[in-house]
Amino acid sequence: MPRVASVIRGAVFGATLSLAAAPAFAGTPVLSDPLTNWPLNLGAQGTSVHMGNGGVHITAPANSAGWVTYSGFDFTDMDASVTVTPNNGNGNAFGFLFWSTGPNDFFDFTISDTAGTFGVFKHTASRWETIVPYTKTNLVKSGAPNTLRVVTKGNYVTLYINGQSAGALSLPAPQGGGVVGFEGEGNANGASDYTVSNLSVSQP
Repeated sequence: MPRVASVIRGAVFGATLSLAAAPAFAGTPVLSDPLTNWPLNLGAQGTSVHMGNGGVHITAPANSAGWVTYSGFDFTDMDASVTVTPNNGNGNAFGFLFWSTGPNDFFDFTISDTAGTFGVFKHTASRWETIVPYTKTNLVKSGAPNTLRVVTKGNYVTLYINGQSAGALSLPAPQGGGVVGFEGEGNANGASDYTVSNLSVSQP
């Protein structure tokens, strides 16, 4: 059950969101993909993730969620960002996945663009766990492109929305790191449809 439809979960990690800035490091670009052509790193195109109108679309039916990971690049300490544009106003959600160690095991930095909220969640097997519940913010733009950025150093994670810090927290980094990816959710109002662009990752 996607978080938009049901947000009844406990904060299992006990993580506290603070306003501290991320530790700075001099990054070396490792991955830069405008996502204007289909990247083989996303696997085969399907109904939920495909090319459309010159961009990568991630869609999900009402009351469901779908995701995909960008294989071939594992990151521990990183500075990663992506831009997401909503193609409808159904009040759905988009997530920037990080530290994914398998197709169903990842952290998810999520925004709901029409609600103006963000949250952090962990998915393991078939279970969603809340780390930071959906929180109201004026950093999220409704009906417009939003750029999400995740900076990690050790277990320290700082989140950015449109160039401004949304907070920082400590999370258990997986040994050897993990890949990034994208997640879309449809809610009771209808299906989601997001265009994803300008994926970039730097490492120290």
